[in-house]
Amino acid sequence: MNYDDKSLPFNKVIYGLLVGFISPILFFLLYYHFRFGQYSFSHYLHLLIESKKLANVMSISVLPNLAPFMLFINSSRYSSGRGVLAATIILGIFIFILKFI
Repeated sequence: MNYDDKSLPFNKVIYGLLVGFISPILFFLLYYHFRFGQYSFSHYLHLLIESKKLANVMSISVLPNLAPFMLFINSSRYSSGRGVLAATIILGIFIFILKFI
């Protein structure tokens, strides 16, 4: 039995990938705005790189991917859930590499 219903709207891997990459970017920008809004964005990035905290902040930024992943899985949109999971894994590998540079 095939549980992945392709007739559901927004049930494609590409939608999950888009959500999986856009969600951390939005969270990263929101974190900047509410925590370090008094600095310019370039100064904020320079501060993160200089203090070697960029990988830590990026790791926290990936956490909001849990919400759309659970939403897609619980609404039987397994293809979109796979896309969010794939984006999270790709970002995780990038953060892992960034951590040791």
